[in-house]
Parts: sequence; structure tokens; C-alpha cells
Amino acid sequence: MFENVTYNHYAGALGRSAIPDEAAFNRLALENKLYAKKLLDDGVIVGEREEHGIDSAVCMMCEEDWLAEAAQRGGNGDDGGVLASESVAGYSYSYDNTARSKAVELNAKSADERKSMWLDMYCVIVKGWRI
Repeated sequence: MFENVTYNHYAGALGRSAIPDEAAFNRLALENKLYAKKLLDDGVIVGEREEHGIDSAVCMMCEEDWLAEAAQRGGNGDDGGVLASESVAGYSYSYDNTARSKAVELNAKSADERKSMWLDMYCVIVKGWRI
């Protein structure tokens, strides 16, 4: 299980390139593998729609996480963060990032929805209440 959740499968078979390197991919892969395994163990995922479907879904979930992180990092601050304030020639400027913070929060929610979409596209999912 999950033998094809690799950067080679992501970049090769799936033809994706949003995640820039294998180290970044591997960092995201563990969490998404564990989440998919939990869904398998709980009986939510009951099959695959195509060969290596669960692996492809997990790879795409990693991409969604990468894109959400990139949106959160966006801006002009150190390490790609957003500036809250800066001092230039003795003058201090503060920025209102309230709207941006709300957008990042909404983007995180939509990233979870897109991850669920990839699982549904590649796997057979049992929906609704289970006893």
C-alpha cells in the first residue's frame, strides 16, 4: 500500500510539477498517507476507480497541501511571509492584513475540500452515516 506515493509517480505518471522537489513532497506525503490509511481502516475508502488510485489521490493531496502552504507564505516578508510592519528611514509603517488572513483561512478550508475531491475522483468512497 502507498508504494507509488513518490515524487517520481507524482512528476512522472501524473505529470505534475507544482511541488518543486522530492524533499518537499516527502515532507507532505507522510501526513496524507496516514490520513488515507485511516479512511481505509475506517471503511470510508472501499476501492479504487483505477490502478494505483489511492496512490494518485495521496499525491494530489500533497499538491493541495503545497499550494495551500504557498498561498500562506505569499507576500514580501522574510521567508516569503507577509509584512505586518516595517521601518524605513526612521518612519514606521503598519499594514492591515485582516482581509489577507481571512483569505488564507478560506483557502485552507477549500484545500480540504479539494483533497476530498481527489480522493473521490480516484477512489470509491462510502458517503453518509455508518453504524
